[in-house]
Amino acid sequence: MDIVNGVSPPYVYLPLIERKELLIGPSLVDPQVLNIYTDPKYWITLTSKQVLAIRKAGKGLFKPADPNKDVNESSVAKLREISLYSGNVELELEYTRKGPKAIFDPYEGFTLRSGELGRIIYYSGGSSDKRIEKAYYDRDLLAKDAVTYLHKGGVNVYKIQQLLSVGALGYRRKLVATRWSITAVDSIISSTLLDEIKNYPELNEYYLGESYAVGNRIIVMLFPGKFYYEMMESWGPFFGNKNPKVAMDYEGFLGRTSYAEEVEGAYYAARYSVAKYLYEKHRQAKVVVLLEVDKNWIPNLGVWRVREGTELALKNVIKFGDERTMIDYAFSRTYTLKTSWLKSSFFLRQKTLESFL
Repeated sequence: MDIVNGVSPPYVYLPLIERKELLIGPSLVDPQVLNIYTDPKYWITLTSKQVLAIRKAGKGLFKPADPNKDVNESSVAKLREISLYSGNVELELEYTRKGPKAIFDPYEGFTLRSGELGRIIYYSGGSSDKRIEKAYYDRDLLAKDAVTYLHKGGVNVYKIQQLLSVGALGYRRKLVATRWSITAVDSIISSTLLDEIKNYPELNEYYLGESYAVGNRIIVMLFPGKFYYEMMESWGPFFGNKNPKVAMDYEGFLGRTSYAEEVEGAYYAARYSVAKYLYEKHRQAKVVVLLEVDKNWIPNLGVWRVREGTELALKNVIKFGDERTMIDYAFSRTYTLKTSWLKSSFFLRQKTLESFL
């Protein structure tokens, strides 16, 4: 056994290796990036390479974990306790050396050390949050209700994602891979907001918001009408293809009952930011989101860039006099050809055809 000391933001990560083995462990972060290591709102102002450098400054010791059986195992329980805190936490860990190489998890740009986590000998620091403590100690509160309570109470969405991942919320608690907890929280919060939004007055004008950051261009179009949401994703520019197959998922006023298989987690990340915007504006609308990834993006650093990019796009929307002018403007801003977008879109194809009638 060996001993390692370090500082965590705090951040506990649960990677799913090759979609089979769940691991759990704390991040130990270089002090130079400690305060920005878990801050996607800052990352969105950087380049992809700069974000990758920050993520690589965090390393962790991990141990295998069974999602259901190990939720109350001693070291897992301590990691959960660490996750409840805000502010930096000092750690002393015991680990076993098993191999000479580190593992890089491409999903969030996180480096896993080759040693396996043993005991958590000691931890100190951080500060408690009464909102989090209330949700944590209320074992009768369903996970969905706990997530909603924390979000309405102003707890950072990224903190909520981690709390769900480490099994700190809900009635029947279990460990959840970080990638799945991220999507679950985005889905829960946006669905809850949309239940209220669908009772709001309909938007009666045309608006478009746009952002470009970390190699991702996001365009959000808002149309008058009852709530409808469609998201398309193009990786054509990344592969040098101007006429790619564009991924698309959508939902109507009644929502959807199945997972967004084509756009996947990005669908829910963008929907989260769209729902927040409509909720704050007290309006419902038909919404189409275009996501175009280009050569400046380094793949697989997570869907945070969609959540933050969509929010950024909606901060400065432009008003248009009619839908055709707005749609044409949106297409003019992308590298992907108009025909590729229209081929995949239900809503925009319909609107474009209607304009010629």
